Formats: sequence, C-alpha cells, structure tokens
Amino acid sequence: MARKLVAAGLRAAALDASSPREQRAEQIRRLRTGELQILFAVDLFNEGLDIPEIDTVLFLRPTESAIVFLQQLGRGLRLCRGKSCLTVLDFIGQAHRSFRFDLRYRALLGGTRDQLEQQIKGGFPFLPAGCSLQLDRVSSERVLANLRESLPTRRPQLLAEARRLGRCSLAALLEGLGMELREFYKVAGSWALLQRELGWLAAAEATGDEERLGRGIAGGLLHLDDPERMRWLADQLQRHLAPDPAGFDPVTERSWRMLMAQLWGSGRQHLPLAEALVRLWAAADLRAELVELFALLLERTDHLVEPLDWGRTDPPPIPLKLHGRYSRAEVFAAFGLLNEARPFPGREGVLFDETTQCDVFFITLKKSERLFSPSTRYNDYAISPWEFHWESQSLTREASATGQRYIHHVERGSRVMLFVREESKRGGVTLPFLCLGFADYVSHEGERPMAIRWRLQRAIPAAFVPELALAV
Repeated sequence: MARKLVAAGLRAAALDASSPREQRAEQIRRLRTGELQILFAVDLFNEGLDIPEIDTVLFLRPTESAIVFLQQLGRGLRLCRGKSCLTVLDFIGQAHRSFRFDLRYRALLGGTRDQLEQQIKGGFPFLPAGCSLQLDRVSSERVLANLRESLPTRRPQLLAEARRLGRCSLAALLEGLGMELREFYKVAGSWALLQRELGWLAAAEATGDEERLGRGIAGGLLHLDDPERMRWLADQLQRHLAPDPAGFDPVTERSWRMLMAQLWGSGRQHLPLAEALVRLWAAADLRAELVELFALLLERTDHLVEPLDWGRTDPPPIPLKLHGRYSRAEVFAAFGLLNEARPFPGREGVLFDETTQCDVFFITLKKSERLFSPSTRYNDYAISPWEFHWESQSLTREASATGQRYIHHVERGSRVMLFVREESKRGGVTLPFLCLGFADYVSHEGERPMAIRWRLQRAIPAAFVPELALAV
C-alpha cells in the first residue's frame, strides 16, 4: 500500500511488528511533523499511540474483536487544534460469511441487531450531531446479508453450533457464537432445555414446569438491571430448600412476587406464592440457569440504578429502583397489588395506589394503531432531560377529582411516578418500562385529555434521552 501511494505522488511509509524501534520512532516523528502524509501499520499502534494530529483512519483488514476495532478507531479521535473532524475509511471486501459485521457496528452504535438493520436500511439517521456514516450500495447489501447469515437463527443451527463448540457454560457459548442474550433466547427458548436436548444434562426429558419456566425466562427476565436485586436472587436460588412465604417481610414477599410474575405469569396463569416457589425449587436445572443468567446480566448492566427518594424516614416497602426497568406486572407486585386475591395486573395506563397516595403512569411513546385505539394514542414525550409532556386519559377534566389531584398533588401530599418505554413490543417480546421516578406538576393545557408538563425530580440519564424524545 505504501509503494502504491508513493507511486501516486503521496508521502507514505509502512511499519510492522518486525520494524526496529528506531525506525518506528523516526516514522512517527515524520508523521507528526507532516513530512509523511500516510503511515501504514500492521499489528502495531492499536493502543498506546498518541498522535492528536491524525485526522484520517484507514481500515484495510477486518477484525473480529469489537475492542480492537474501537482501539484502532481511537487512534484518530484525539482532539487537536485545527482538526475539525475525523474521517474514517473502512474498506469492506467480500468477507467470509462467518465474519461478524454486526459486532463492529454495534460497538459504535449500540442497540440490537434488529435496530442495527433498520439503521443501515435508513442510512444511519440517529447518529450524534456532526457525524455521518455512509455505506455504498454494494457494501450495504453485503453487510445486511452478513447480518442475516452470521448467526444461527433456527434451533437446528444453534444445536449444531453448540455441538461444534462442545460442552460449556452459557457465557462461553455466547462468546463462542458471538450472540447476545436476547438473540440466544429468541432461538433457544431456554438454556436448560437446550442443554437437555444436547445431552448435557442427566434427565433426558423436560417436565411441563421446565418448559413453562423456560418461556418465562426468555420472555420476562432479560431486562433485569438492578445489581442488588440480581445478587440477592442468585444467592436465594442456590439454597437447598424453597423459602417459606410465612416468614417473609413485605419487601421480601414483593420481591419474590415480582420474580414469580415473570416466570409463571399473572392473571389466569397466576400461582399462589408458596406453590410457585416449591415448583421452582423442584426444577433444579432451571434455577441453575437463572443463576448463570443473573451473572451475565450483571456483567452487561450499562447504567446505574438508585433507591427511590420517598422523602420519608420510613419509605414504603416497594422494591423498585430509579432508572430500573420493570414490566407492568413487576410494578403491580412491587406495590403489593399482585397477589392471590388480585392476580391480574391492570391494563390501564394509570394507577393510583391508595396506600402510598402515588399516581403511577405507564407511558408508551410509539403507539401503533393495532394496539391503541384513537382515543388512547396520547402525545407523550421527553421535552428535555428534566421535563416530560404527558396527556391524561381522554375523559379527564381539569375540575375532576383526578385532574385536581394531578394539579395539586404537592399540597395534598400525593406523588406522581413515571414509567416510560419507547414501544410496546419489539421482535415479538413485550418491552419493560424505564422508571423515571417522581415528577412534579408544572403546568397544563386543555382537558379531555389534559396535556400536563411534569418536571422530574431526577434528570433522565443522557443515554435514554434520544429514545424517550423520539415522539418530538
């Protein structure tokens, strides 16, 4: 490459791992002073090189490691006077079908594989200000084809890949396949059931409870992001005997009900807590899977959760955390409203808990015509990290008891708590709500519905602002 560019009239040189130290130092000096325009390097300078003047990075070979890719990219990300931007040229060749383009792009953009596919098809519309990412038509087609082909999308493929890797832990299998947890569970359904099918577990056949619990894990637990909760659950699940609900304090009882609602289901599927625990303890392989899963979720936690500030020395026994993610059933269970007497979580977008005098709003920003009627497609969005625009139910008047409680909640001693999600479902999975915590009334316009402006007591973390402001 250096010879080609020198022949084209550019000042270029090349280094590799065998280049003497003195030669490396001299070429770096020449690059910094401008004597060299381009320096090609092989197996060098992935990290530890600080040349802020670099304003173009050229990728001429693939790497499977997202970390190495980001380290290489970082060589050009140093700030320097007179340098307005970094240009990155990444030459995509006819890669082997097992090469993982998704790991590279998700290292930059985050999100799921499905979201990445939409970004590529849409020309990367959600990049930070001042950034652009462009793929020519052929490259775009190759990357999209690679996304579809690089992972096992059917159970027979997954079984074949697992057999190729050999008996291992869930973490090792995911690393060997380059799969995310959600991708794995979408195909596998359950780690314990997959191991049984592979012959890695003693019993040949799964029980009916194992299949039901496996569905609960895949569809209801992958959003957990409270480290304290997951460590406590992992510790409890490794005990020899099922706990007895008769000895539970309110927080412990509600914490178990939150888990049971996700594993066993609520409504018609609801089981009495004592029975649910005994049957879970009888499914030892599923409990072992839960312990492995919580360890992985702990490693992947990407934001902080904090205790809710109730402003009291004796806060209510509600095991929810600020900026944690929860299903509707988990929220009802945490408030003590999901039990044997009331097995159904409400489906409404609002809940007023008499015991705590707390209004709870369940807010879905993207409302599809299929799931929401015209009278319930409210216009809700984050105005800023501190303020949120929310529309009440369609019949709420300003003078009504509910409307007055919203407006005067501070004087009356009641509270308002917001739970928000971008959309109801993604990839067939019901999405959880993000707890934004308590909010105070600012102003409102109109009625039926009332368009209310709320000020959050704690700002929305920056990472969540773009998705919560999409409605704007």
